[in-house]
Amino acid sequence: MMMIGVTLSVGGYVTVAAINQFGLAQDTASAAAVIQQQSDGKLVSLIYAAVTPSGSCPVYDGQSEGTLVLELYDYGTVAFDPSEAFINGTLSAGAGTLTPGSIGAFTFSSPSCVHSSGQTVVLVDPYGTEIQLGT
Repeated sequence: MMMIGVTLSVGGYVTVAAINQFGLAQDTASAAAVIQQQSDGKLVSLIYAAVTPSGSCPVYDGQSEGTLVLELYDYGTVAFDPSEAFINGTLSAGAGTLTPGSIGAFTFSSPSCVHSSGQTVVLVDPYGTEIQLGT
C-alpha cells in the first residue's frame, strides 16, 4: 500500500513538472515572437474576425461558414504586406497591405468552409516575418 502511495506521489510530481515546463516553453516562444515583430517594426493585432457566408457552406454552431475576414491593426512602424496566409496550416489565397497606424480588412478564401472562431492564422511577408493570430 505504501508503494502505491509513493508511486502516485512521484508520478504527480513528475506530471506537474512536465506541465510547468511546457507552459514555460510556450511563454518563451510567445515572448520571442513579440520581440521579433517589434525588432522588425511590425506589430499587428487582431481586432475581430468575421465570415462572409457562402451558400455552399453549412451552419456551424449556429453561425454561417464561408470566407474568413480579419480586421487587423498595425501598431508598428513598418508596413506589413503578407505574401502568404495559412489558415489552420492550409495555404489560403488573399492578402493586402497594412500600413503603420492603420486598420485593414483581409479576406481569405479557403478550399474548405471556415467559421470565425477557433482558427489559427499565420501571415508571412516576403522577408519571412511571421505573425500568428488566433480567432
